[in-house]
Amino acid sequence: MLRDLPADDASEQLPVRHLPSRLFPVSLIATLLDLLIFVALRSRNVDVVAAHVYGFAAATLFGAVYLARMRSSDEPDAVRPGSVIWPSFALVQVLALAIRGGVFAALFFSLQLSPAIAIVPAILAGAAISYCGQAWIIWQRPFATEGPTMLVAGAIASLVVLRLLFLGQIDLLPEEAYYWNYSRHLDIGYLDHPPMVAWIIWIGTWLFGTNEFGVRVGAFFAWLATAIFAALLTRNLFGNRAALISCLLISVMPFYFLSGFLMLPDAPLTAAWAGTLFFLERALIGNKRAAWLGAGLCFGLGMLSKYTIALLGPAALLFMLLDPRARRWLMRPEPYVAALIATALFSPVIYWNATHDWMSFAFQGSRRLEEAHHFSLPVLIGYAAIVLTPTGLLAALILIASSTVTVFSPARFRDSKLLFSVVFTLVPLSVFVAFSLFHENKPNWTGPLWLAILPVLADRFIGQAGKETWIARRLKAAGPLTIGITIAVFALMFHYIALGFPGVGHRHNIRTLPIAWDEFGDAVADIEKTVESQSDKPVVLVGMDQYFVASEMAFYVRPGGIHAPNSIGRGAVGGGGLMYDIWFPADRSNGNTALMISLGKGELERKDLADRFSQMTDIREQVVEKRGVAIGKFYYRIGYDLRSCASTATSCGPSEID
Repeated sequence: MLRDLPADDASEQLPVRHLPSRLFPVSLIATLLDLLIFVALRSRNVDVVAAHVYGFAAATLFGAVYLARMRSSDEPDAVRPGSVIWPSFALVQVLALAIRGGVFAALFFSLQLSPAIAIVPAILAGAAISYCGQAWIIWQRPFATEGPTMLVAGAIASLVVLRLLFLGQIDLLPEEAYYWNYSRHLDIGYLDHPPMVAWIIWIGTWLFGTNEFGVRVGAFFAWLATAIFAALLTRNLFGNRAALISCLLISVMPFYFLSGFLMLPDAPLTAAWAGTLFFLERALIGNKRAAWLGAGLCFGLGMLSKYTIALLGPAALLFMLLDPRARRWLMRPEPYVAALIATALFSPVIYWNATHDWMSFAFQGSRRLEEAHHFSLPVLIGYAAIVLTPTGLLAALILIASSTVTVFSPARFRDSKLLFSVVFTLVPLSVFVAFSLFHENKPNWTGPLWLAILPVLADRFIGQAGKETWIARRLKAAGPLTIGITIAVFALMFHYIALGFPGVGHRHNIRTLPIAWDEFGDAVADIEKTVESQSDKPVVLVGMDQYFVASEMAFYVRPGGIHAPNSIGRGAVGGGGLMYDIWFPADRSNGNTALMISLGKGELERKDLADRFSQMTDIREQVVEKRGVAIGKFYYRIGYDLRSCASTATSCGPSEID
């Protein structure tokens, strides 16, 4: 990617003479055509999203026809073969569609401008992306020296803009809504995770309001910190060119892209992991004493984010034992000062656990080990392929294997840089592999650990031709294609979730994608008002799964980002609800009217529910619509005079349906 692309023969060549004067009028005509089609379709009451997509499609077709005519010219100047032009053109247009869709969604859905006004900045944004991309595709000379670097920088910038545009346009995942509830019950510890995610969400919503953007903006800044630390680490190990590629990989690999979009504990964990690696490299290889302070700080912040960063501790110890130059740190105070800093930062979580029966440590430790045996190594490998893309995973595993052979060869000199990447990848990876032999694992667990091998991957990506093995050359050749496909997938995914596509509805996706939770909240609110008018007791909202429904109701039932404090979880009617069991003790809602909500009938058909109420209604169905189209449905049931499991002889534990 960082080398000039080869020119093809004259039959494949494109004219570049007077290109700016030729390309700009064409782009201007395409833009006007786009706007005219949108206005014409809206005058016939065509849906705004359909009009937006059809207008863009017409402009894209016009640009493609002009590009094809240019390719048939007899002028001798050339820049790209056709096998590069058309995939590149398609990728540029997909990005342009997604970015203009994000602008349109922000102006129309969020700011509620009229479609005629909202579409103009959207079309201009898409036209700018399209023009710059097409200029790159067909105009080589001005980019002959720095072009590949500008291409990489442009890809990184496009992905940054894409995320920023859609941060506030896509409904929260149930997990994100659950962690937002953390921030509504701010504390120094929680059952299932340390408190960092709650603190970051609290800051984001304080600055930007209680909305999707406010919840998620902290994840974006965590990704930014991850990218900076990863680039600095790569620069220290392999130079500036590799650092730029490392930043590209952090931008495009699925785990890192999404950890910079979704506000989950993985976002601050990954940033802290990258920072710890950077400072450890400066200390262990760069021999910088002050770097130990940064390592302790980042490690402590990581422990406040997610416990898995603790695996970097034994990795650092192993590196010091293996590397002769780093071994002297074992006899110096700096590593131990770093450990004290990390412990001091983590001490609030220790205190919280000590005052809550060590429940969080047990939840993430002994309880996982006590789970039924389940061989899940193939699943772990599949998850890793999703995290890195299959091409990235294969390349990473080959590099780990080859680098391990290199650093543990009988030669007297060991490459400390390779040893660093190998040790800090293999130690946490081996723990997850061992765990997967007997227990289930989660898709995101391995995400941060690949940060240590990414510098090597970036360096090999720009390595000199002719020095790689056959498979390395094939993987290297597949790299740009994989990156392009991944970018296109994210762009189309964001557009589909936020706006949809004509003829491709969102039907029945409320369970699987963050679509129509806002409309779900409106539907629940309408039912709640009806129940309140018919009951003389306070109404509580009971999400009948572990925490998904209760969390989404808490965020979306009240308008304007107001927390719904009566969304209490299912603990009062039996069944675990994680932190809801702590926030809302089972007996607090005794005597209330319960509006029980579920995405499936099964949870509402539990036989033990009759013991909780003096009277219950039948199960009812409610359809959820988005812009007049049915998306999915949920079920609800009303129970009167709630008698919580804490006040009855029945158990508060999980019911038979769980």
